[in-house]
Amino acid sequence: MKKTLTLLAVTLPLILLAGGAHAGNEWLHVRVVNQDSDGQRVSINIPMQMIEALIPTIETSELHDGMLSLDTEFDGEIDLRELFLALRDAPDADFVRVRSEDESARVAKEDGFLIVDVDGRRGDRVRVRVPLDVVEAMVGDGSNELDLIAGLRALAAHGGDDLISVESDDVMIRVWIDSSETGE
Repeated sequence: MKKTLTLLAVTLPLILLAGGAHAGNEWLHVRVVNQDSDGQRVSINIPMQMIEALIPTIETSELHDGMLSLDTEFDGEIDLRELFLALRDAPDADFVRVRSEDESARVAKEDGFLIVDVDGRRGDRVRVRVPLDVVEAMVGDGSNELDLIAGLRALAAHGGDDLISVESDDVMIRVWIDSSETGE
């Protein structure tokens, strides 16, 4: 259970960063299934309209008015908009590949998606697919802030596809968006 909650705590911020859908009939779905003997299942179904309404109400040092600040040591040195444009205009390719005895990882651009795949030696698998038009909406003017609301609205055309999936010996996690209240 503790590992499930930890994975969920890591996954939910990724969902917010990866995007969502325009307020309307779309729903964000998260499924977590423990593969151990108790087989615990967690199902989360949240209307995107609710997420879009709630994000601007969260005020922290990093998040305000639906904007996520990326305060880093590179402030002012990296233009996120230019970085995105270079990614968008690059051909489909594997940009980063890391292979070790324990795992392999890949960051790529494929068919309009930014892809992050990680495969562990024990069969653990993480798959993240972020549509590039969602990234473009989030980077906006290239400041050091990501516009989460714009990202939420941009993903409306991508309903039904898995955004995040995690498979391991002890847990499976799936995150996707569609128009079904139950995700079934």
